[in-house]
Formats: sequence, C-alpha cells, structure tokens
Amino acid sequence: MSFFSKLFSRNGNDNENLSLLLRNDSFKKFISQTKDISIGYSGINFIQLDDIENAQIGYSVSENGKSLIGNKNGDWKGNWIVIASDNLGDPIFVDSEDSNLSVYTSQHGQGEWEETKIASSLINFSEILNDLHKLSVGRESPEEIEQNPITENDLENFIKRIENKNSDVEIWFWEGFLENDDE
Repeated sequence: MSFFSKLFSRNGNDNENLSLLLRNDSFKKFISQTKDISIGYSGINFIQLDDIENAQIGYSVSENGKSLIGNKNGDWKGNWIVIASDNLGDPIFVDSEDSNLSVYTSQHGQGEWEETKIASSLINFSEILNDLHKLSVGRESPEEIEQNPITENDLENFIKRIENKNSDVEIWFWEGFLENDDE
C-alpha cells in the first residue's frame, strides 16, 4: 500500500469515493486530456491523474493522515474530490456520489467549506472549458487581455451557453472568472 493510500485509509479500507472515481473511465479520460487555462487574471490548474490522491491533502485528509471529513455544515464531505484549483488557490472538485459528477468550488481559508456549483456535470464542465480555451486565445495574460478584452457579446454568449445546460449553477462564478481586471 502506498503512502498516500494509507493516508486515505479508513479502518483499513481505501476511500471508496476516490477509488471509484479513479476507476471511472470518463473521469480518467477527462483529467488526462484537460489542459490548464489562463485568461487575463484568472486561471484553472488541473491535477494530473497520478497526483489526485496527493491533491486531497488539506481537504479530506491532513498531512499526517488525519481525516478532515465531517457531516456538519461547513465540513469537507467525503464525496468531494479535488481535481483542480483556481489561481487564488480555491479548490475545484467533483461530487463523486453524483452520477453526473457535478463540479463545485469553495473559498479556502474561510473556516468552513461552502460549496458553489459551477457545472451540472463533468461533461458540461468540459464544454465550459472548451469555450474558455477559445476565449483565452490571445488573452492568456493580463497584458494580452488588456490589449484584446473580451467583448460584451462574447461574454453574454459564453454565459448563455453555460446557463442553457447548467440551470442549477452559480453563474456569478463564471462572470467573475472572466472579469477583465484584477479587482
């Protein structure tokens, strides 16, 4: 058993949520093919498949192997698996117990975790990322987006596409993600 497998053990049993997710072919394909995104002041950095267990440290498990999972409001849930982080260090995670693998984020350093749904499924998240990659061309850095800002029309179309397929998400996350400044 690897060091990280031991960290995720619960009374000798591997973390079932993480184990099941790592056996999911759609998830493995998504995480192995998805590339980091940088657009202006915003970015998403994806965890490599081999690092998924390690990426859970600080969320579901402490560095010394103590479980950080709880059942109260504000606790990290055992079915949340971190797959990425934004440029502020906030985790982006899937709900492994949801058959659609809904995608969430939450602000770190707040004393409790309050999840914000950003995609209704991993498939929809992939589509959002494809749209983001298209929008990011020539806008990867703050300097580039200043010279080539996202038009209101492009922003409205992007948001409408998200809303059409993800009626239950917090759209403010994506609006904030595409702000053209660092405020």
